[in-house]
Amino acid sequence: MEDIRVALAQITCPVGKLAENLEKHRQYTRRAAEAGARLVCFSEGSLTGYPSGDHVPHELAQPLNGDLSRALVALSAETQVLILAGLVERDRSGVLYNTVVVAGPEGLVGGYRKVHVSCTEIHRFNEGDEFLTFPWEGTTFGVQICYDMNIVEMTRCLALRGAEVILALYASPDPCTPQGHAAKRARWLKYMPARAFDNSVYVVAVNQVGSSGPLEYPGNSIVFDPCGEILAEAKPMVEDLLVLDLTAAGLQAKRSEALQFFTQFRRPELYAELLQPSRAAIE
Repeated sequence: MEDIRVALAQITCPVGKLAENLEKHRQYTRRAAEAGARLVCFSEGSLTGYPSGDHVPHELAQPLNGDLSRALVALSAETQVLILAGLVERDRSGVLYNTVVVAGPEGLVGGYRKVHVSCTEIHRFNEGDEFLTFPWEGTTFGVQICYDMNIVEMTRCLALRGAEVILALYASPDPCTPQGHAAKRARWLKYMPARAFDNSVYVVAVNQVGSSGPLEYPGNSIVFDPCGEILAEAKPMVEDLLVLDLTAAGLQAKRSEALQFFTQFRRPELYAELLQPSRAAIE
């Protein structure tokens, strides 16, 4: 890993306001560039807004290589900042996915489709079936979307694929009040530090903030170091750009302690058999 300055863009993302949301992405990416950031991470559904309700949001859906992604690539080329942003994706067959676009100065780096689609959104989105890691500025990043972070195996798999930083994009609602912010923070502190500590990775979590349709978001964007300690938090309940440095020394401090770098003592030859359902369970 190389030292890298990253930015978390905690913004309000109204549903269906594509032009408005794109312009805000331009503003915050330019601010991130001015602050020296080499990567800026927006939230889940940041470009299209995150849809709620029982209907399938076909009217929001965009092709992965469509106008929004091309606009992000142009913005990345202008600022030389790598951009991660969320949208509702429609593939060639018309199937919808909850997707993160990764746009670089030379073109589209990739698109990650949310793998773990919960019961609250399974009627809207299909499940992706691939993980995404990518290198940028000497550091390897992995991407997860919201509910993905509750699945311990996914973060471990990304770490085993070389991820040193996990970028976690959220549209996780709670009232945009001090009480809602405190409740969200308390839940996140139950598992995010463990994802960082167990896998010896940085965890960068970015949530929406404010009102978007019937939902409210309290923000709570936060960064953990590889020891699971809080490095920085965005301002609560307001739009904010959080800029900070992730250092190679911080990663090495955790991974250089043999007993604290847990992945090197794994025994995967046992796990495959243990993870198979027993005959009794099947019967």
